[in-house]
This record gives sequence, structure tokens and C-alpha cells, in this order.
Amino acid sequence: MSLAGKLGVSLEPNGKAQRPLSGILDKFVSVVAIAMSLYHVYTAVFGTPEWLRHRPLHVCFAMVIGFLTYKSSKKADNTFSVIRDILFSLLAASIYLYIVLNFERFSLYMFPITKLNSLDYVFIILTFIFIIELTRRTTGWALIIVAALFVGQTLFAKYLPGFLNGPGVNWKSYLSYMFLTSDGLFGSTVNVSASYVFLFVMFGVFMEATGVGHFFIEFATTLTSGLRGGAAKCSVLASGLFGSISGSAVANVYATGTFTIPLMKKAGFEPKFAGATEAVASSGGAIMPPVMGSTAFLIADFIGVSYLTIAKSAIIPAILYYLSLWLFVDMEAQKMGMQKAEKVKVDWKHTLKNSYMMLPIVVIIVVILMGYSVFRAAFLAILTTLIVGFIHDRKSIAPKNILKMLDQTGRMSVSIAAPLACASIVVGSIQLTGLGLKLTSLIVHMANGQLWIAMLLTMIITIILGMGLPTPAAYLLVAIFAPSALSQFGVPALTSHMFCFYYVAFSTITPPVAMAAYAGGNLAGANVNKTGFQAMKLGIAAYIIPWIFTLSNALFLEGSAITIIQAIATALVGIYALAGGVQGLFMSKKLNWPFRLLLLASAVCMIVSGTTTDLIGIGLFAVVAVFAQPWKKGSVEAKA
Repeated sequence: MSLAGKLGVSLEPNGKAQRPLSGILDKFVSVVAIAMSLYHVYTAVFGTPEWLRHRPLHVCFAMVIGFLTYKSSKKADNTFSVIRDILFSLLAASIYLYIVLNFERFSLYMFPITKLNSLDYVFIILTFIFIIELTRRTTGWALIIVAALFVGQTLFAKYLPGFLNGPGVNWKSYLSYMFLTSDGLFGSTVNVSASYVFLFVMFGVFMEATGVGHFFIEFATTLTSGLRGGAAKCSVLASGLFGSISGSAVANVYATGTFTIPLMKKAGFEPKFAGATEAVASSGGAIMPPVMGSTAFLIADFIGVSYLTIAKSAIIPAILYYLSLWLFVDMEAQKMGMQKAEKVKVDWKHTLKNSYMMLPIVVIIVVILMGYSVFRAAFLAILTTLIVGFIHDRKSIAPKNILKMLDQTGRMSVSIAAPLACASIVVGSIQLTGLGLKLTSLIVHMANGQLWIAMLLTMIITIILGMGLPTPAAYLLVAIFAPSALSQFGVPALTSHMFCFYYVAFSTITPPVAMAAYAGGNLAGANVNKTGFQAMKLGIAAYIIPWIFTLSNALFLEGSAITIIQAIATALVGIYALAGGVQGLFMSKKLNWPFRLLLLASAVCMIVSGTTTDLIGIGLFAVVAVFAQPWKKGSVEAKA
């Protein structure tokens, strides 16, 4: 038997980047993953150590686990690659050991005065290489290319033209700054990963393992039973509920899509539509309170406001988004001639009896309302999940199962920790050179005093930088320069950050790198590119809503009561007009293109807050209602 076989590594291709493990190596990874989870629980209870002890340990944990669980390519492994990755893991552990052994010297470091020795630079370069390689394995090349460009600009700025030109930094100063300052390689992005992002990953794992996550799907199924297109509407509700917690659109697609996508296909929806619906619903979890996939807490930290302020501002846009998706699904069902399913008798007594399974969510909301930190809220929610699991199914929280949850948490965190560490290369480089201010100035200059141009440029840049990345990492990449450009035009900080956050979140359904849509397409057995464009169509509201709340803050529940009510009421009608215009239906009546265009124009006018635009939108809506004559024959009839 080969060495790889003795270690429990399958050398057969599995079509995925993850390496199937068993035997000694799998047990070793489990021990490290459990240790990583227990360490983060310890920090949640007793507080975090100094950044130079805490953040590098988080990254080194991820590297040790990551090199053993993620292959260097999708091709079959061989014994050499297994031995190589074992060596990488051991070297990753040695990086943290080196930091500990030199902690006193490193903690006294002063940039750019302190000089380092040759061995220091060996370990620093090794850390860079390992972070980049693990990011490539878990996320792909997109973020690495971005990081390489920013590193190149930092080192060779004096040779570059235009706004990229600058004094430049020599490579030794750059490496020492990045490794030994709290704004560098182990800066704010790694701190985010090592604090509440990790705990929310753990929260999602515990919810799924204890049955709380399944309750969301069961609850959604109950609410949508008997509705036309009920299988797709179940996906919308379940994925929205669970997606708010999971923090990863792709992970949510796999978590809920394995149940909802087969149901949609069985009901008669095309595979690409089923996959796209799941992707769009899962991606929307990032904008839906109460948790918003943890990125909302990053926004709160970044601009110095409470999480409740973020949640209050996010609630109406999120509702409009999911209403739009619901209407798209309903109209698709009408076009397919689906009848309303036979109403299933709902056992509301049973549902209410199990409603205690919503307690973890309630705890998060209550703890934050009481003024405690997000860190504390996540930890208490995890404890509540264990209590709920004990009530629901004692076997689910047996010691053996809890260890499995801790193991899974450690392994799952790698795919977030790696890109966040790589993103810190970009963030640190920008902070060292001040390039963020130049990028902001460039957007403002190109906009030439026009807010809409600045918004368009920011939208494009944000979507491109967000492609293929976890939402927290993508947001942190753009947050250091893009919102500032909008702020130059008088856009409030909260609004400008939410604008960028939306496009980061929905880069997951935007081709050519629509990761959530591709995951949905794979599960549905559909062409992934067609699924991506279908998802973009279903999620069209996500591309419009940020423009609306940027031009008017009424959807953020700011302003007079009359203004807010008017904005919400017309936006609701506008969302119906948007869905109808895209789908070509109005009150079950098929529309030709002139009426569809009128309906789309009506939608834009009513979604935009303002009395004048609302009146124009209502007028166009009335024109379609009168002249399309939806009450006459020609409506979409359900097939027998």
C-alpha cells in the first residue's frame, strides 16, 4: 500500500478541489479543526489575546487544515502531492511557532526603524506564499490577481504613470510592515475572520446539525403548501431565512438547494430556473436581517454605527427584493400553466409547538438590542442552539456529535479565512501607499460632477472585485475606497456603504463568475452559464434597489411618516410592475413589448421616491391597466 493509502487519502479524482480524507490524516485534521473551534470559543468567553498572538494563530490554523483538505488541483492526487501538502501544513504550523518564539522582539517592532534578520524574511515570504496558494485552492485566481496588482503598485510605484505613480516602498520595508503591524497581513480583515465571522460559521453549522436549520425549511414548506409554484416559493422563503445566518451564498445553495431544487424540478420548473431561483434566494440572505450573513456587522464597525441602524435601513429594501423574486416565481408558474396545488392541511399545532426552534435568532436580536457586542450575541446564540437541540433531539448534541460540529466548523472556516487573509494584502498595501485616496479621486474625476456616473463606476468596480469571493472579503476590499467616492457627492456614509454592499452580495449571481448561480446550476443539472443569466434576470431588483435608496433615503425609514409610507407603497406597486414587465404578464394577461416597456418605465418611476416620479409611474401603470385589458380573454390559463 502506498504512503497516501496508509494515511487515508483517496487518490481517485472526485471532481472537486477538496481532498477526501480518512484514516490518520483525517483524524489529524479533525483534531486541529476541533482545537481551532475550541480556541475561538475560548476567546468568545475570555476575550482575545494580543493581535500578534491571536490573528496569526487563526491564519495558521486555517493553513494547516487547508493544505490537507484542499488539493492543489481538481486532478487526481499522487503520493508526492500528499507528502508535499503535509510538509506545507507542518511549515504553516512552524510560522506561528516562530512568531511565539520571537514574540518579545516582534512586539517591539517600529516601522520603518526596526531591522529584521534574514530568517525573519524567510518566514514572512513563506507566509505570503502560503496565504496566496491556499486562496488559489479555495477561491481561485481572481483575488490573487488583484492582490498581485496592488503589491506591484506598492513596490514599483515610482515607475508607474499617472495616479499610480508614487515614491514606492522597498521590498524589505514592505514585508516587515505587512507582517509586524496591525494594519498589514494580519490586519482588520483577518481580525474580522478570527472574531464573529468564525462564530457565525459555527452558528450555522450548529443550527444545521441540531435540526434548527431544517425547521426553517419545514416552516417554509408549510407556509407555501397549496400555492401556485409552491416548490419555488418554498425555496425563496427557506433560503432567505437560512441564508441570513449562513453568511455564504454558495454554502446556502448547497445546504437548502439539495432539498428545494429537486422539488422545483419535480413540480415542472426548468432545471436552469430551479438552480437560478435557489441562487438568487440564497444570495439575498446577505441583505436580510437579522444577521445578514455577518457582513452587516462589518459595515457597522467600519462606519461606527450600531448594527440596529444597519438592520433598520436594510429591512425594506430586503423585503422589496424578496417580493420581486416571489412575483417572478409566481408569474413563471402562470406562464407554465401551473394550477394552484391542492391545499395541504397544515398542522399549526405542531408548527407552534416547534416554534421554540426560532429562539437562537431571537437571542441574537435581543442581545444586540441590549447593547452587547456582536461577538457576545453570536456566542450566546450558539449556546441557545445547543439548548434547543437538547429539547428537539438529545442525540444531536451528544459529545460525539458536538465534536463533529466543531470539526466541521474548523474545516468550513478555511474557505473564508484564506480569502480574507489574502484580502488583507490588498488592504494593507492601500493603507501603506495611500492608493485608496487616489482611487477615490479617480472615480470622482471620471464622474465629472455627475453622481449617476460615480454610482455606475462604483457599481461596476464593486461587482468585478466581488466576483468569486465570500461577501465579507469582497466588501472589505471595496470599503476602503469605493464608498468614499460616493461620499464626495454628498451621499451619507451608511448609504454609500450599503450601495457597495448590495453589489458585492449580488456579484454571486452576476456572470461571468456567478458562483452561487453556478452552484445552483450544478445541483440542478443545468448549463451553469444559462443558469447565471437566468439568475441575473430573476434578481434584477437587486441591481435597481441600491440606486433607489441612494437617491432617496425614504426606503431607509428616514424622513417624515407620510414620505416613508408613500415611498414604500409606490415601491411595492413598482416591484410588481418590474416583475410583470420582465416576465411579460400583467394580472395574468400576456403583454406585448410596447406594454412591457411601459410597465418597466412605470416600475422605475414608482420605485424612485418622489411625488412627481410616483405620479408618472402611476399614470403609466394605469395606461397598461386600461389598454392591455387584463380582464379580457388572453390571460394565461392554468392547464388542466
